[in-house]
Amino acid sequence: MAHAEIRREGPESIGDLEALAGRTVGVLGFGNQGAAQAANLRDSGVTPVVGNRVDEYATAADEAGFAPRSIAEAAAGSDVVLLLVPDEVQPELVRDEVAPGLRAGDTLVVASGYNWHFGLLEVPDGVDVVMVAPRMIGAAVRDRYVSRAGFPCLVSVERDASGSAWDTALAVTRGIGGTLGGAVMSSAREEAALDLFSEQAVWPMVLGMLRTAHAVLTEAGFSEEAVLSELYLSGEPAEVFDHIARDGLFGQLGLHSRTSQYGQLRALAAADVTATYERFSSVLHDDILSGAFAREWSRPEAGERLDELRREADTSTLAHAEAEVRQRLRH
Repeated sequence: MAHAEIRREGPESIGDLEALAGRTVGVLGFGNQGAAQAANLRDSGVTPVVGNRVDEYATAADEAGFAPRSIAEAAAGSDVVLLLVPDEVQPELVRDEVAPGLRAGDTLVVASGYNWHFGLLEVPDGVDVVMVAPRMIGAAVRDRYVSRAGFPCLVSVERDASGSAWDTALAVTRGIGGTLGGAVMSSAREEAALDLFSEQAVWPMVLGMLRTAHAVLTEAGFSEEAVLSELYLSGEPAEVFDHIARDGLFGQLGLHSRTSQYGQLRALAAADVTATYERFSSVLHDDILSGAFAREWSRPEAGERLDELRREADTSTLAHAEAEVRQRLRH
């Protein structure tokens, strides 16, 4: 089994900000990640240029003191460019507005391996491409930087045209706070595959189990309020996952009653996960690693399909029940 190399801040701190000395850093996109990373870089002594289209995010950037420019202007004026816009707009944006301003010796920093790994980004020759991918939502990237609690961050060099791409990648990682919680050497392939696997295998299984549990329990005559509160409205599952992160998947069992521990472990030991294993394997190899999902999501009609799926979910029996329960619980 392969083991990733994990590097943390300490007496022999990694990531020398001197690698960014004399270079202009640009943050493209001032959404959740962009706002957090721009603020963290500024507090680390590397005030970035912010690029954003004219919208509410540009207003937020201006209010935060960043004087935003257009995407094209920020890219052309920067030596190190952090691409922090949504995956689905990156290929066209890079082709039309970012790539024309990149020069040999510049560095493009992606926060997701998706578009690079699946060959959807057209980056000029001579430009370094690195990945600095916080495993945390933007608000927490900022909060954990301020508190010095840190967050895990996947880091890789995908193209080292200059010979010093690692220095740049680790400097950016340090600047945003990514060395505080553990910088994990990874790859765009690994980051993209694991992210897609969680989204397409693990979480659909969780959502499907909750939907099925709701159907079984309400058909047995239990009230909607009691069922949904037990399943997730109480917030207890979120507490359990928080302790899983801190204490481990099985370490957190000690926080439950012995009755609960026995019931959980007894059912786990008896569970037949053959079908789940086969399903997960198919998702990973047939949908993700094969590129089938990336090709499907790149089609023009994919957005319409997403809207259709959202409408189906929002009008489902469980969605209606949840809305009614939430309304009743407010009164």
